[in-house]
Amino acid sequence: MNNMKKYNIGISCIGSGVGQSVINSLRLSRLPIKTIGFGTNPFAYGAYDCDEYDYTPTIYQENYIDKLIEKCKEYKVDLIIPGMDDEALIFSNNKSKFEAAGIKAIFSEEPLNTICRDKERMSEELNKVCDVFVKSYDKETLENDISKGLVQFPFIAKPRGGFASKGIEIINGIDDLTKISDEHILQELAIPTKDDPNYAFYIGQIAKNRNPQVSEISIQLVYSPKGELMGRMASYNKLNNGIPIEIVPYENEYVWLVIDQLTPTFLELGLRGPLNIQGRLTENGLKIFEMNPRFTGITGLRALMGFNEVEACVKEWLELDKGKNKLSFNYGRFGMRQTADKSVAIERNQEVADLFKQLNKSKIKNKKVIFITGITGYLGQNLVNELIKYPNFEIWGFGTDKDKTTHLFEGKIHSIYDNEDLRKGFIQFGNVDILLHLGFARPHNGYQKIAESLQFTHELFTRAASHQIPAIINISSQSVYGLETPPLWTEKTPVAPQTVYAQAKYSTELFLKTLKQTNEQLHCSSLRLGTLAGSGFGLTEVDFLSKIVQQALSGQPIKIIGGMQQMERFDVRDAVQAIFKMLQSDSSTWKPIYNVSSGDVNSLIDIAKMVISIASKKNDGKISEIIIDKKEIQMKFGMDSSSFYEDLSWNPTYKIEDTINSLVSYFMKNQKKSYRI
Repeated sequence: MNNMKKYNIGISCIGSGVGQSVINSLRLSRLPIKTIGFGTNPFAYGAYDCDEYDYTPTIYQENYIDKLIEKCKEYKVDLIIPGMDDEALIFSNNKSKFEAAGIKAIFSEEPLNTICRDKERMSEELNKVCDVFVKSYDKETLENDISKGLVQFPFIAKPRGGFASKGIEIINGIDDLTKISDEHILQELAIPTKDDPNYAFYIGQIAKNRNPQVSEISIQLVYSPKGELMGRMASYNKLNNGIPIEIVPYENEYVWLVIDQLTPTFLELGLRGPLNIQGRLTENGLKIFEMNPRFTGITGLRALMGFNEVEACVKEWLELDKGKNKLSFNYGRFGMRQTADKSVAIERNQEVADLFKQLNKSKIKNKKVIFITGITGYLGQNLVNELIKYPNFEIWGFGTDKDKTTHLFEGKIHSIYDNEDLRKGFIQFGNVDILLHLGFARPHNGYQKIAESLQFTHELFTRAASHQIPAIINISSQSVYGLETPPLWTEKTPVAPQTVYAQAKYSTELFLKTLKQTNEQLHCSSLRLGTLAGSGFGLTEVDFLSKIVQQALSGQPIKIIGGMQQMERFDVRDAVQAIFKMLQSDSSTWKPIYNVSSGDVNSLIDIAKMVISIASKKNDGKISEIIIDKKEIQMKFGMDSSSFYEDLSWNPTYKIEDTINSLVSYFMKNQKKSYRI
């Protein structure tokens, strides 16, 4: 996607559920687009999510396509997406007009659209390929077959070209045949298997002449303009008036074997873009009763679950990263629809988790995807090198220098990203289970880098929230407390940042708090870490403890101003274990803020004495002199981390002596480095 010009995307029938779903999907993408909604209703919900909106005739008006093309030219539309079944057929019948106008559109060819709109023909012709489509009858044929005892009640009657379950009737007996007209087609019922969770409910509703829209399997296929598979997924759905309202991920090898048999025929008929297939798993195998070659009302919800088919198709049709737009689906989420889409981590609802297990048995081995920023930093490197030992995590790493990140972690973690990937929308946030934000400039990096880090955090958290990532851990700092309140600081201590860095860190906490207020399903916490120290991957030797250890090892005098300053150092090994413990915990129990440090507070002069004592045993007895510039410096640091210790059932392992020992060993192994400060 090197060409970053802005593209104009039109969505017709914007007031439909499909139109709204397309808009929701586009809003999740990072495509450089402007959206234009077309429709007939000023109250169309989706219209007000578009950048612009304009009116067209109804799709059934004779000059609809001509008027729509005029509007597309007016708004310089590069690509248009239909929002209804009948409209998709109309588009395919007028393919030449779109081509002549130079306007691209996402739709399948006319043969597939036509057969999908005629349920009787779909059954007759496609059952010759694979006998999985429900049998269809007209009224006269059915009456004859009933009289001969060839078929049995009940049946379902549908309008031949219907959609969204409108005009459906249940036919339980001869008397019910009066409900139907010549415009209806009768189909055999696809009754779920007896071990299906909704079997009893289904049978009970049919007996009451009601159409129970449960236990439906929805299969979504997505193909490129050249007929190449971009992605596919399936879900187990409950519907209300034809609209899916409960969606659980579903995987069944038998179902895909059936689809594989049918796919060559779909492609011959002109499958391009999306194709939705609806059916049920019955005692006689899969029974398909509906197909629609278009996006659907739950397209936007699928995008929240990692399967953003609209984004992938738009990019493919506009030839952005052509051939590389592949789709995957997060089997760790389930979905609900009411007035808005919501995607939730499956483990947060035990009944859904049980249903998921019942449906899929042990077919899906789900790992938690942890997206970690700042992966090449001091804490990042040590944390990742610990996490890769555990197979239940899939690590996605983010670093500003992709070459460096690749050098450090290629082959060790699943995916590596950088700012360019974020800017171009290459990161599939819908597949992320936990965002762990470590990446932030340190005070020694300067004000500009800190400002850039704050901007990056804002962008990152916004993207995470829009994709409804279930959990976010934000690494903050003890510096937000400032020095106005004496330690030990608790999470209830008023913050008073006194530096640019501290202000920026507190800003990240506030922004995350705001996101939580807009989405109750977001579980998040900001960890106010103590200052890290100790040997480990990526150590930057700017901390005073590293400096005085190097001085002591070389026998140089250690100059101290004041000496009675109280400070706390947090061993990086403990920091890694604390975060690891949190990643393993139930995110619903997290508090919004945690202090996380060693709880080991010492004076500067005592720390210097410990360093000299430990170093003298390793440097041939060289003993550094402590030179004190006596000044009254009221600087005290230290946090009460008991809340974290209690909630996570964890305590730090390393004391300041252990941290010093680790640094001494580290610098002794790196003798080639100068100890001069």
